[in-house]
Amino acid sequence: MNPPAQKINPGSRRRRYLIHLCCTYDEGSHACRYAARIQLWRARSSVHAKTQERVFTDEYELIESINPLLPQGSDVRNVISHIENPDGFLYLLNLSSEEANSLGWRE
Repeated sequence: MNPPAQKINPGSRRRRYLIHLCCTYDEGSHACRYAARIQLWRARSSVHAKTQERVFTDEYELIESINPLLPQGSDVRNVISHIENPDGFLYLLNLSSEEANSLGWRE
């Protein structure tokens, strides 16, 4: 016999998001500005997919914001050199709506 179905709190529902971590360089100072571009993950991607962005003040804010969202044992510091490359770095993460909001996602 199967256990009775439990009602799921809509606020705790997790969805897959594609997180693109990248760095844009200031033309004057050549300083790196870290950003996270977030969009809902779909099996069939669309050119018109809604993407939102959050810019971080520095590397430390990036680390503080991203590391708690990663699987155990993962650390964004291990991929900083990839983030600073022109293609950036992609994560596919299961996030709650609150976690997605912390990266700039707005429904």
